[in-house]
Amino acid sequence: MASLQAQVFVNDEWVTQTVTAEELLGTSRPHPKSVVLNDPAPPKYGVLTRTIIESPIIRWVLPIQLRSPLFNDVALVGDQSVQICELGTDTQLQPIARKVSFSSKIRNCRAIGTNGYLTARKHSILRDISSNSSSSPTSTPLADGAELFQQVLVLVLAEELVFLFMNRTATGDWKFVSSHYPITSGTLAYPGFQMTISPDGGYLALACSEDLFIVYQLESIQELRRQHSNGLSIKPIKSVQARAVRGVVHKLEFLYPGFEKQSYVILLIITAHEGVLRLAVYDWENSERLQDALAVEKSGHRLDVAFGVPLLIIPLTVCSQFLIITDRYVAICSDVLGGPPEFIPLELTRLDKTDWHYGTHTPMWTTWTRPMREGNYHTNTDVIYLAREDGWVNRLEVKGDSGVETSLYMGPLECNIDSEFASLSTSHGEILVAGGNYGPGAIWLVKPRKNPKHLGPLLNWSPTIDLVLTKDANTYSKSDNRKSSKRPVLAEKARGHMLAPERAFACSGRGFSGAIVELRYGIQAKIGLDLLYSSPIKKCWAIPSFDDTSVAAFFMLLSLPETSALLHISHDFSEVSEKSQNEVKFDLLSPTLAVYVSKDIVIQITTTHATILSPTSCYQHSISDMIEGPENHLTTVTDAAITREILALSVYSQSIFKIIVFDFNGTTFRRQRVFTIEGEVTTLSVNTLSAGVCVLAGLSQKDLPTLAIFPIDPSRPEEQELVDIPPASINLYLGEGEDDDSLAINAVTSILCHGNKKILIGMRNGDVLTIGPTHPLGEDFTVTRTNHFGVSPSHVSTGMVFSTGPSTLVCNDAGVAIMKELDGKRQPGCFEEISRVWLTDVNEPHSPSPTINSVAKLHEIPDYGDSTWAMVAGTHILIVELQTDPGPVPRHIPTKGTPLGILYSERLGALITVVVKKGVPSLHFLDPITGADLSRPTRRVSDQDDEQYADVDYITCLGNPEIKVASLLNWRYKNKGNLYEWFVVLAKSGDDQGRLAVVFAEQETAATHTGSPRRIRFWTQFSRKIKDGSPRSGTTDDYGLFLNFGTTLEYHVIEDKKFRTAMKYDLPSPATSLEVVDGHLHVLTAHHSLVILDYKSDVAVRSQRMVQVYTDQFCRNGTHSVDVGSFMGIGEPQRLVLMSNLMCTVYGLWSPSPSSNAANLQSIFRADLMRSIKKFVHGHTRPRWTRDQPRYGNIRSRPDRHDILGLAVDGSLSQFSILPEDVWRLLRYVQILAMRSKDNYLVPCGHSSPRDLQLDINSNTKTEMHVNGDILQRCLETKALERIVLTRGQLNTLQNLLKAFDLGTDEAGSLMPDEALTTYEYTYSILDHYLAPAL
Repeated sequence: MASLQAQVFVNDEWVTQTVTAEELLGTSRPHPKSVVLNDPAPPKYGVLTRTIIESPIIRWVLPIQLRSPLFNDVALVGDQSVQICELGTDTQLQPIARKVSFSSKIRNCRAIGTNGYLTARKHSILRDISSNSSSSPTSTPLADGAELFQQVLVLVLAEELVFLFMNRTATGDWKFVSSHYPITSGTLAYPGFQMTISPDGGYLALACSEDLFIVYQLESIQELRRQHSNGLSIKPIKSVQARAVRGVVHKLEFLYPGFEKQSYVILLIITAHEGVLRLAVYDWENSERLQDALAVEKSGHRLDVAFGVPLLIIPLTVCSQFLIITDRYVAICSDVLGGPPEFIPLELTRLDKTDWHYGTHTPMWTTWTRPMREGNYHTNTDVIYLAREDGWVNRLEVKGDSGVETSLYMGPLECNIDSEFASLSTSHGEILVAGGNYGPGAIWLVKPRKNPKHLGPLLNWSPTIDLVLTKDANTYSKSDNRKSSKRPVLAEKARGHMLAPERAFACSGRGFSGAIVELRYGIQAKIGLDLLYSSPIKKCWAIPSFDDTSVAAFFMLLSLPETSALLHISHDFSEVSEKSQNEVKFDLLSPTLAVYVSKDIVIQITTTHATILSPTSCYQHSISDMIEGPENHLTTVTDAAITREILALSVYSQSIFKIIVFDFNGTTFRRQRVFTIEGEVTTLSVNTLSAGVCVLAGLSQKDLPTLAIFPIDPSRPEEQELVDIPPASINLYLGEGEDDDSLAINAVTSILCHGNKKILIGMRNGDVLTIGPTHPLGEDFTVTRTNHFGVSPSHVSTGMVFSTGPSTLVCNDAGVAIMKELDGKRQPGCFEEISRVWLTDVNEPHSPSPTINSVAKLHEIPDYGDSTWAMVAGTHILIVELQTDPGPVPRHIPTKGTPLGILYSERLGALITVVVKKGVPSLHFLDPITGADLSRPTRRVSDQDDEQYADVDYITCLGNPEIKVASLLNWRYKNKGNLYEWFVVLAKSGDDQGRLAVVFAEQETAATHTGSPRRIRFWTQFSRKIKDGSPRSGTTDDYGLFLNFGTTLEYHVIEDKKFRTAMKYDLPSPATSLEVVDGHLHVLTAHHSLVILDYKSDVAVRSQRMVQVYTDQFCRNGTHSVDVGSFMGIGEPQRLVLMSNLMCTVYGLWSPSPSSNAANLQSIFRADLMRSIKKFVHGHTRPRWTRDQPRYGNIRSRPDRHDILGLAVDGSLSQFSILPEDVWRLLRYVQILAMRSKDNYLVPCGHSSPRDLQLDINSNTKTEMHVNGDILQRCLETKALERIVLTRGQLNTLQNLLKAFDLGTDEAGSLMPDEALTTYEYTYSILDHYLAPAL
């Protein structure tokens, strides 16, 4: 019977079905009934999505005062975010607050009101002068309401205007306050396409993309402040009026009315209709009604076509003039109110394009900004910074009727410039902030009559097209054996939590701004000073200067391997000098073991002396005299711990360790107790616990690490020390079930106490143990939590103090981490929030974060806050500014060209990318640790005795501007028991033929043996022209290469050193993604979803055609896909694939087992996101401390657990978690509660349908299987459960959902009077676990 494939629209989606000729013609005839086999029911899984790294897009930079005129703030506005930063006295931008919860993309934005920073700064200076004057001070108060917002930020979204300002909370933090005004007409075409604010802030005008503009009359800033002060929501809109016009509104700007017409409003509009540009002006008095002012359409004046299309309209503050700039013309226009406008051409010097220009056209002027000036400066003189897209800036000065008096080029600013351009004012000069679409922006300081000075980068949007995960290059062998190794790899031998996390690298940027970006998440530590010392530093302490000098400075005491050193550092870090022993009273001839620092006393303990220093006195005691034993001359001091009252020494004499305790009376030490120790003392600490003042010692007894706690309360008789009050001990053994020979002997390396019940100890094997009392009122202790940080010793020290309590800093080979206790935990003392600390250097953004071995706080030093720290990295002392909140901390490795793809080779420990520089492609190998380019392109030269290599600029098949690279592949090829790693370049040549190049690379042996910088030598193994056309995409398996040409898929193998086409397959549409999974080929097509093919079966081999195994009956436009079933715990015959499309949707497609005879993939969930996922990856990306930890119920973690990440083209990174049904029910229910609350902060995007408001957790529609982690994250951050759980029934439902989790209690559902709080705490703990960033 004849049949064909047809597309049928079913359930809002196109479905592929087989239709017979009779069904097509509408005729039918009787036929036997056949048995229809239904597809098996798929498993029920949900998907949780959460944005880890928000898009770094910045579209607008606006100097703005949303807090008060006292702050020099700037708004960085992106497509979906607003970041407020303060420009500090150090000319650095410090983040204040960020808002990302918007209902749609931000289309445009402007500031309402006048920036009053210069006036506020002037008043502040006058107040300081008055306060220092001997006469009666003159009062120079600010205007009333100075502590309130000076300006309001207005955003245009798809369906509303959002007005933003900021308010201080009770805790001292700043939060956004918003007011929303709907854009009522649903027929408007892109409202906000053009936007402008009148100079006095009284009117706002929006233009749609076609035939319409709208003018809003606004309340004054004073009125808005009055409304807010009275506890009312601000209502900025007084009236609104729309005006229809003929054509497209191309430009829309308010002009300055002139000094003599301050009450006048002038609105300039340029429209385009049927190829004709017209300039029209609407003008009215402030007192006139908008309806009357816009009652009649103005025909305007026709613009000369020879001028070109206007790119910029810049209103000038003098004489109601404006600058008009086209692609070929710059002119000043005047007399716009008196008749046809007069254009006075302005000739600007044309400078050659810079390296930051992308494209072949002439660079164009793209944006402008006006610097701030005091008083009425702009009445007679206007100053404009005009920016060109390739980084040049022209400073124009316009005076009265004389026109442009000064035109001065500055720069280039070393970045591409689009609409992100602003001028800020500081006491140091003017700050220019610039950014564009091709890479990071830049921040520059402009001083009078001096060249601009680069201050740092501005993280900004750049297109991201590829993403790869790497394993730590230090954990893999760098040997370059071409044959496969029979030795088991490290991942098979080591425990999951021992392996370093995989790192994420993305291709980013275009042209000279191109880079490979490492995507990192954590707390940023900005390096302000880098001091290089002559020898390695063990530890450091910051000490205040007691010298009565006019120079503000402090000391840095360094403990060295054999001695100590003292550095004198000025407060502004401009001067650093080292002091000799003759100049200071500290002991610098011995290593320093411990230091106590306060504002009025410093106590230094070395291996030979104890030194007490105060502003008025100095005392020094010999350690050997303090010990007072007959064997004191043979005693070695190994460690020390000091407080203001107690000193504890660990001494070694005659093969015995002892702990000697002294009390301190301000000038001398008195021996109080002696403890004889069995074993070795590895570290000491003195703290106050529930038993009183105690000495805590890390001991190594019979190879078992032990924590010993010695109470030393003076009220206890000395003879009862070790009898009545034995030291509490905890035996900890690491290595059970492991190879003991491969693990170092464990020991305690450092001890830290928070309060009298919390102890944290660092271990030699990299663990950090949290220890607490066994019972609330008892004195016995037990381990409550273990976190693994690295493979080298972990050292703990006191960190910053947060609202939830003190934090802990951990240092080891993995870097620095902060352990922070979350608020409201059921188990106090268990640190749940741990963040990696990334050190960044503004002068070297490509540098990796160094390994830190010691930290010191500068809190006791005047003028330094809780965030300033000194960190020691080998021979370097780094003074850093530690941020408080975690966030993205990207690292840019510049490529000086456009990167087109990225791979990672474990064998080489290198990143591989194709970079296009000035249109010419080349292959590069980059070190992921240092960022260095390791590339050495060569050509093999035949020789009778040995292979020779000649250096070349480009390998064969690259280096030609006519070559357009389409794809870069990694091919691990097996042949005759050997394993080869090749890199395949797929490209298109100028004659429309395809090119295929197979590249081999190896690390040069000279670099390995001599210690010189390593280099990777590579050459083209063989290349081939493809006459069938250029391949669109490809992938590889162990024996062949898959290539896609249009709708044809081919499998090529190597025979007799030549490629042969082994089999083919005709696709319904071109492939966008190819992946080999367990002997099957997953083909994602452009318009027909996913197709799974078999190419290894006997049928496929005999017929030389791949066999379709599964296909999707729905038509979906595919972008990328990834198989996640292999690590989901799903049976091997079954698969689960994540698939994305250009419409910002991610599907979960499930393939049943072959025994079911089902041929259709089934969708088990659908996630609608805010952005389209360009690339999926999966691997072990979480930090070590998140692995192998107890989890909830049936979701206990496994060492081989993978994380799924998705990269969007806008640079944002999302994580995807596949949820079992019980977990999905709980998380989905919390999301439903948040959506029902109609809280604009929790759920800014509203609801797609009334079903979203139904509390039905048993529904299994595809979209409801998606849990929006961004909503849950906001619920977690604001502790929203107390607000969104409104009824007793909702609380009971939440408790019942918690029963599915093994929480160690059966209280859920039958709790005590605090049952609601207990339920919320359990729910917050689960949310915190699932929402933890997988990076």
